[in-house]
Amino acid sequence: MPDRRIMLPLAGVVLAQLLAMVDLNLTAAALPAIAADLGGADRFTWVTTAAVLAATVTTPWYGKLSDVRGRRALLVVALVVLTLGSVLCGLAQSMNQLIAARAVQGAGAGGLMVSAYAIYAELLDPRRLVRYQIVSATLLNLCTALGPVAGGVLTDTWGWRWAFLVTVPPSVLALLLVATLRLPRVARGGPVDHAGMLWLGGALTALVLLAGSAGTRWAWTSPQVVALVVAAAVLLTLWRRSAHRAADPVLPPALLRDRVVRSVAVQGWNTGAGMLVVVTFLPVVFVSLGASAADAGIYLLTLTFGTLVVSLAGTPLLARVGHTQWFGVAGTALLIAGTAWLAFTHPDLGPGGWAGWALATMAIGVGIGLGFQVYTLTLLRHAPPAHLGAALAVQSLSRQVGGSLALAVLSGVFHARLSAGAGTSVLDAAQVVFGLTAVLLTVGLVAAVRLPIPSLVVAGRVPASTSEAP
Repeated sequence: MPDRRIMLPLAGVVLAQLLAMVDLNLTAAALPAIAADLGGADRFTWVTTAAVLAATVTTPWYGKLSDVRGRRALLVVALVVLTLGSVLCGLAQSMNQLIAARAVQGAGAGGLMVSAYAIYAELLDPRRLVRYQIVSATLLNLCTALGPVAGGVLTDTWGWRWAFLVTVPPSVLALLLVATLRLPRVARGGPVDHAGMLWLGGALTALVLLAGSAGTRWAWTSPQVVALVVAAAVLLTLWRRSAHRAADPVLPPALLRDRVVRSVAVQGWNTGAGMLVVVTFLPVVFVSLGASAADAGIYLLTLTFGTLVVSLAGTPLLARVGHTQWFGVAGTALLIAGTAWLAFTHPDLGPGGWAGWALATMAIGVGIGLGFQVYTLTLLRHAPPAHLGAALAVQSLSRQVGGSLALAVLSGVFHARLSAGAGTSVLDAAQVVFGLTAVLLTVGLVAAVRLPIPSLVVAGRVPASTSEAP
């Protein structure tokens, strides 16, 4: 398809991706104002948890249904749900109403990223796929960095409700643009394994709650944590049995045995764990050293700058050179080197003391960006069209759930270290966490070396299918 026919529809798809990212992190700075206005300060963390939980649980559902019902239809559904959630959040009159509305918002956001990437893979030839990946990754990185700042400005200027309502007009515009999208017809599979979706959704719910509460709200040996572990194990067992019996399971076992998909899943966990640990503990360290909360956020911009470097320069170089695996190895090595540097250096907030940590966080950002770009592009090129949505769901779940569980374990180590003795500082405890993270990430380095993935070649053009459906 010529560029002029897909430019506006794909602009709508990119806008949908941005809305998913913005709606999940725009409200971070607004949480204190929300708690002051609605009350329920003991529950305000659920404003974030509800959205993340809903996005995680619905990701495999959207991925599978987009494989059998069509990408555009699921993208439209996700946009409508996201827009409805934003309106409900802006109109909420109590903390419980807001939490419920955030769950609706998260349920919409969960389908936008998976559907968007699947649409890119179906509609674009390899060269244009790389180009749109550069554009979307750059914009997503900027939204991640600037979203909380924009939310704070909106809250201070017009009130916290506008942190939600401001995304409604762009959502409507995205819907209008996506309505003009035309895609090849999908080959419908057998009956969807709804029982498997139920078991998997329940297991993911237990795992997300475990990641958010174990070691912090509840002790690891508490009855609540034990119950969540048992529930997750039982539900995963039921899902596995259902997947082997169903004609068209939500995550096909053959897909999970695929070498490239396994490699992508390991690297998803790797980048998710590295990113969550760094963005969680670095601000804590900076504040403990005397920085303000705003300054701590500014210090993290070096990490965002690293991911932007990959988006603007690393991806074109990857497409030109084509040695995908070694770019993935390099990204993992940089991620390990950056976290190891943080584990063994003692910074101060002056220009000299901060320079080393700035380089370390930039290396971490480059590592995260390479890991995400390399394996996303590989998955888009490798996964069979009939299971592309499910494959993208595997990558998303490994990054979200695996990274969150790693963070939960390391948060428990951090708090245990702090409570071990009066002489242990926040910096000392955080450096133990950074060191353990570097050790854990070596699993990803071994996988990047031992699980070869096909090289990315974009020299030729692949003609798009002429069979289209409205």
